[in-house]
Amino acid sequence: MDAAFAAEPIYEALCRAGHEVWSIGNRASDVLAAKAGSRWLKQDYSDVHAVREHLNRLQIDRVVPGCTDVSLETCVKLGAPWFLGDSFEVNAMLSDKASFRRLCAELNLPSPQVVDVNSFPRAGRFICKPVDAFSGRGISVFDGTDGAGLQAATALGAAGSRSRKYVIETFCEGPLFSCSAFVIRGKICQAFYVREGSSANPYAVDTSYVDSGFPDDVRMLLQESLQKMVSHLGLKDGLLHTQFILNEGKPYIVELTRRCPGDLYSLLIEFSTASPYAAQYAACFLGEAMPAGASLLQSRQVLRHTVTADSGGIYNGIRFKQPEPTKAFFSLLPVGALLLPQQGNRAGVLFTEYVSHNEMKDAFNRFMGRTAYAVV
Repeated sequence: MDAAFAAEPIYEALCRAGHEVWSIGNRASDVLAAKAGSRWLKQDYSDVHAVREHLNRLQIDRVVPGCTDVSLETCVKLGAPWFLGDSFEVNAMLSDKASFRRLCAELNLPSPQVVDVNSFPRAGRFICKPVDAFSGRGISVFDGTDGAGLQAATALGAAGSRSRKYVIETFCEGPLFSCSAFVIRGKICQAFYVREGSSANPYAVDTSYVDSGFPDDVRMLLQESLQKMVSHLGLKDGLLHTQFILNEGKPYIVELTRRCPGDLYSLLIEFSTASPYAAQYAACFLGEAMPAGASLLQSRQVLRHTVTADSGGIYNGIRFKQPEPTKAFFSLLPVGALLLPQQGNRAGVLFTEYVSHNEMKDAFNRFMGRTAYAVV
């Protein structure tokens, strides 16, 4: 349920497993529209009725969400027999930011707290988010004593929401991480911890690496919290991807999704650990056993960065300011295209690999500081 570049590893994993795979999307320029050929459906997959007609006509057995919130939402609405994931009610509780905050409070999970808009003015910094947006859209941080700042934040949050709703939370400072875990028979069986950073847009991740040395005590605390949620909701088998902030040695859960993250996150895990992340993700939606990972997970020092421009211009390539050991580059723009500033669009996704963890952390700081390359 996605034809864009980020879903390509999922598509390839399904093909390698011997399945007949169709892709669906409304852009002929998407990579899976070209790869799938006659098995590409030109269709806006947010139209659940139209998608259902395609599934019946083609006698499709299963649907697999791609890397967008809408793809998961459509799969959930389609339900059985095509979709083997969570129910509509459970998905709504996880995907709506206000509902998710209420769930965290009910289960006493470590997370930011919801703040009533009528409680202002009050001291402190706060963050306002649309309840149903993604990629950092409509998010802003404001001072609780600033009335004009509150008005601007709520207006931006409402404008970024399909439902015109927003949620205000306490602002938690600290480094951002993600935990990508797989739930099997009600238990968290495998988890990858990734350090995440936002160099161009403070609310959209563009730089990350697998943190193989993530502290065990924080890992245990977070996974205990997630396990409580899994048991409470009766989550189905599959991915459980959580973003959290590390503050004074304690994880604070920001948000959670059951779809595959975008910008080739799956390849970051596979390059770093040799675990077949995309194949494992897809298998759960087919009702199949997850492919076994490597018996001893590798720990390679791979960095992922989404290449964007600080100022607009005609894209011709990128020039590194010092040598970077490039592992792979996935281009998203042709030469001569207009490259927009501040993540208005993306030139590509870059993977670099380093000899040591310290070298990779130094590179992370370069990319985060926007000093690693220039877009030309």
